Amino acid sequence: MASRLIILWLCIAAISTLGSWYLAARARRDTLWIRIAIATVLLIACVASFLMFGDSAEKTFAAIALYFSLWSAVFATAALCAGMIVGSLIALQFTHRNS
Repeated sequence: MASRLIILWLCIAAISTLGSWYLAARARRDTLWIRIAIATVLLIACVASFLMFGDSAEKTFAAIALYFSLWSAVFATAALCAGMIVGSLIALQFTHRNS
C-alpha cells in the first residue's frame, strides 16, 4: 500500500512539474521566483504540519477523522508544490537564459 502511495505522489508531482514548466516558459523571471518562494513556504508548512500533528497522542474519533482529512490535503499539496518548484526551476534554467 505504501508503494502505491509513493507512486501516486510521484505521478502528481510529475504532472505538476510538466504543467508548471509549460506555464512558466512564458512567464517573467521575477514572477517565477515569487512562485518558487510561495511553493517553498507551502511545502515547509506541509512538512511542519506532518511533524507537529504526527506527535499528537490523542486518539479520539474526531482526532483520527481530522488526521485523515488533513493528510489527504497535505499529500496532494506537497506533491503539487514540489512539482511547481521543479518545473519552475527547469523553466528558469532552459527557457530564460538570456533574459
